[in-house]
Amino acid sequence: MPAGNLGPAVILALAETFRSIAPPESDGAGGATLRVGAGVTMAEAEAMAHQHGFHLPPLPSSAPWATVGGMVANNGAGAASFRYGAIASWVEEIEAVLADGTPVVLGPNQSLPSLGIPLAPTDGVWEAMARLWPQVRKNSSGYGVDRWRATGNPAQLIAGSEGTLVVVTGVTLRLIPKLSDRGLYLLPLPDLALLPEIAAEAVRIGAETCEMFGRRLLDIARLDEDPELRHWSEDASALLLIGHSGGSLQDVGAALEETDRLARRIGRAGLSTTDPETMASLWSLRHRASPLIAARASEGFYSTQFMEDAVVPVPALPAYLEALERIFRDEGEGMDAVIFGHAGDGNLHVNPWIQPSNAGWKDRVRRVLDAVVQTVASLGGTLAGEHGDGRLRAPYLETIWGAPAYEGFQKIKQAFDPRGILNPGTILPLSDQDPLADLVPGPRKWPPPKPSVS
Repeated sequence: MPAGNLGPAVILALAETFRSIAPPESDGAGGATLRVGAGVTMAEAEAMAHQHGFHLPPLPSSAPWATVGGMVANNGAGAASFRYGAIASWVEEIEAVLADGTPVVLGPNQSLPSLGIPLAPTDGVWEAMARLWPQVRKNSSGYGVDRWRATGNPAQLIAGSEGTLVVVTGVTLRLIPKLSDRGLYLLPLPDLALLPEIAAEAVRIGAETCEMFGRRLLDIARLDEDPELRHWSEDASALLLIGHSGGSLQDVGAALEETDRLARRIGRAGLSTTDPETMASLWSLRHRASPLIAARASEGFYSTQFMEDAVVPVPALPAYLEALERIFRDEGEGMDAVIFGHAGDGNLHVNPWIQPSNAGWKDRVRRVLDAVVQTVASLGGTLAGEHGDGRLRAPYLETIWGAPAYEGFQKIKQAFDPRGILNPGTILPLSDQDPLADLVPGPRKWPPPKPSVS
């Protein structure tokens, strides 16, 4: 989405060839590991895990076409990241090819200097970065120095590196036992200012998901006319989906009861269910977001997703949403956005519509993007919660992270890729790189076409 995979370069297509997948291997502690090629989709990996009684928690809504390699490259996540974290939390080992063509395996307690890469997690430069590290619940901007220092596993430095350090060819993932029961609570939110309180309570209860559908999405989905859902949609500032999972219906039921008490305390009871069909119907709201956004192309409005993945500390969410409303309002008619996503993590997907028929569309986009960057920086967030910096957000990296972190990221890139041949201009910008240089609004196909190789 942030142009992470597009550029004037050789393209390596791995989705059709790196397709190996082996049955899970027990870890001796109730869990397991699963080794897959980079071209295996997340849905295929989960199917293999499920077949053997296990589960891969960080599944995105795009699991049928999102590859494991792509997820690791961007440190992608799904709704359950609220409880389980992004995919980096589940990466045990990475098979890769270095910039000079050397195949390597990067795993626990691996020494990068032994591979000719002069980096160590104990280097003092990382201490300075740690003091300034954004205090957010999830992040896929920059390089994962925090995870690398905490675990000593260089695979954590590769997760989220967007092909700029190595070419990932295979991944070993950790699995957990399959969860037998689930429940879902649809909570009407009367006031966006309540989001931090609800998110904190959802963490305390042990919720698996805490997703938000903004008012604009409810409007274009016409939920106020839906005979089954309008009771909860009417007069709500947003709807939240708070999901629970557990080893028994009794555990799930207890969590749903606590969620209901929370909803009543803030002023309005919601819908509680453990029925699979009802839960699937509620989740379809989330899955319908992208096709509904794409459908407006027939009216001349295109979603370019030029600033769609920022993450801020959860207490700053109301201020972030207020700022977004002001920024779009200041641009006047024809500039609108649908907002949804991982509210519990402070990571919202903002999908602006623009009219390319308007001759000044790019100037408007640039003003909005610059204003959002300054807002996110002032709130202590980053521009990428789960989709990466790519080429679009790279020019703003130093603004978001500050000079010490920016210099640390440069040191990492230089150590792995001294000639700068791996995905240049991604994460770290090239000289005078314009984030909007190659932005071309157009209709989006949904679902995306499957990759093919001729």
